[in-house]
Amino acid sequence: MTRALKRLELTLCICFVLFQMYTAFFGAISGIAQKSIHLTFVIAILFIGLYNNDHKHKTLQVLDLVLMVIGCVVTIYITTLSKQLAIDNTTHTVAMSVFGVLLIAILLVATWRKVGPVLAIVVAFFVFYAFFGKMFPLIFRHGGMKFTRFIHLICYTSEGIFGSPLNSAATFICVFIILGALFAVTGVGDYITELASSVFGVFRGGPAKVAVVASALFGSISGSACANVIGTGTFTIPLMKRIGYDGEFAGAVEATASTGGQIMPPIMGAAAFLVAEILGVRYWDVVKAAIIPAILFYVALLIAVDLYALSHGLVGMKRSELPPLSKTIRGIWKFSPMLVLILMIGPMNFTITRSGVYTFLFTLALSFVSKETRLNREKLTQFLYSAGRGCCTVAIACAVVGIIIGTVTGTGLSYRLSSILVDIAGGKLALLLIITMFAAIILGMGLPSSACYLVLATLVAPAIIQLGVLPMAAHLFVFYYGIISNVTPPVAMAAYAAAGIADCNPSRCGFQAFRLSIAGFLLPFFFVYNNVLLFDGTPLAILIAFLGAVVGIYCLACSMQGYIWNAPINFVGRVLLFAAAISLIDSAVLTDMIGLALMIAVHVFFNMRKKNAVPVPQ
Repeated sequence: MTRALKRLELTLCICFVLFQMYTAFFGAISGIAQKSIHLTFVIAILFIGLYNNDHKHKTLQVLDLVLMVIGCVVTIYITTLSKQLAIDNTTHTVAMSVFGVLLIAILLVATWRKVGPVLAIVVAFFVFYAFFGKMFPLIFRHGGMKFTRFIHLICYTSEGIFGSPLNSAATFICVFIILGALFAVTGVGDYITELASSVFGVFRGGPAKVAVVASALFGSISGSACANVIGTGTFTIPLMKRIGYDGEFAGAVEATASTGGQIMPPIMGAAAFLVAEILGVRYWDVVKAAIIPAILFYVALLIAVDLYALSHGLVGMKRSELPPLSKTIRGIWKFSPMLVLILMIGPMNFTITRSGVYTFLFTLALSFVSKETRLNREKLTQFLYSAGRGCCTVAIACAVVGIIIGTVTGTGLSYRLSSILVDIAGGKLALLLIITMFAAIILGMGLPSSACYLVLATLVAPAIIQLGVLPMAAHLFVFYYGIISNVTPPVAMAAYAAAGIADCNPSRCGFQAFRLSIAGFLLPFFFVYNNVLLFDGTPLAILIAFLGAVVGIYCLACSMQGYIWNAPINFVGRVLLFAAAISLIDSAVLTDMIGLALMIAVHVFFNMRKKNAVPVPQ
């Protein structure tokens, strides 16, 4: 039975990949059919995977198979209604109600099992709110939705499950998950680690810098913090420990760098595609807006690990221990798929789906150049499983978040919530941003970044925009904080994955990762108050804003590590540098001058004190 199901899963993964690539190239099926067929594959692959994982629990295995069959029957039934719904979306039958209830129930179970209980509970709460709105406080109160209206809105229109989020998953997000799986098996990820090691391994604290650079590049194609940790951490964490980094710090560096991979263009994880879809802009516009904040995040992390290496006397690796630079440079052709993708998305102005398909075909053809990158049977099977399974979490999250969006729209809450949040914040942008930051971090602890972004984009982002913030800045603000939750205790998933490799205390590793990512907590405030950092200005203005932000995050990193340049600093120095970093958030001339003055004063004072210090006799 298990062997037969594994063959069925592989067959489904093959059909799923072919379906996604075919519709990406020749055009998506009209109506809700594209999304319902996509969801049929996802439900089947997901529950077969759960069946294989539940081999110790026979009752659960039976339930998995039953839910798989029911789920597929429901989505196939909805697919058959696609043409009818496109012509007449007002008729509702008893059968539609029965299948609608089953769909919602199966998605909730799938969410609980695959994504996590937090999102399932949040969705269940909104379903309760839809029917029992009279029980809530006055500002949230509504008359309650009728059963048939709720089911029809959620299950048979583009306002609910088959709305914009699932449309994104079914058209282009999955194309890039499939592309990422191909990158992994054809050696693109391995080459990235090799390149980073060759170039950065010899510098002070070399392995940590290798981890930062490799995770930035690898994360830009994997789009998953935990996958990034596993992909690069198995190599970089042991190297860091070998030259003297303690386990907690080594794991924290990898976890923080891997988390930042989700904000590093060109792929940036699934949520970035959703930002483009919701804002109605080209994906390249999101990439362009995100590039400077992403660079700043990694500059801050490089500064932090360099200062740590300085304070602990850690050196780089010997050139003989690293991959030969000349050999690595000769293999630069392995990195060409990334360059092709960037060119297609940007200067060549291809659609995002066409860019993904053409890059996929280019990578596939390129893999035959070398024996080590060529797809054999084992690699092909690994690719298909990885591609099929990798789409499940994102698709299920996008589907159930559609229930939240439909409820918010159907109850009228979407029209009132912005005003409610603005009133709670007293009309003050800074306070609303802080409230949003904590909401995003808390939600992000239990949700994947795409689901967290969708919830906050629906509930909170409109309120930020109402206070005059650029829509792109508002959406990237909530997007970033949902991602940073990967290294925010107590549920720092990326840090816990790194701690397993580093063989260290997960809680301490999480706390260290939190300290290292402090710059990431301030960066969104930088670009909200200074839109020039989102490439919204003249080249000179962008350069000035970038340099100001670099100084700000340098001050913050020095404050966290207790070192500035080559000199240790005391508590007062740390406080002054933190104040300098805060002053540099706003791009006003006065605050910038205050921040620069504080930094220069601390730098001069402590470096002069170190220079004039009298050596203590041994």
